[in-house]
Amino acid sequence: MTQVEKWGRKKGCSTVNLRSNIIRKDAHVFYNKIGYENVKKQYTFRKKI
Repeated sequence: MTQVEKWGRKKGCSTVNLRSNIIRKDAHVFYNKIGYENVKKQYTFRKKI
């Protein structure tokens, strides 16, 4: 993530957005520890027809 952030700054970006599946609890803890905050909860709906 450090390299992603460094690359983003070089490109003029001010934020990094990422997605993590709701079941990846360890990943969520990791991202929180390195300064990321959860800003959205999203659901995906599907219907087989």
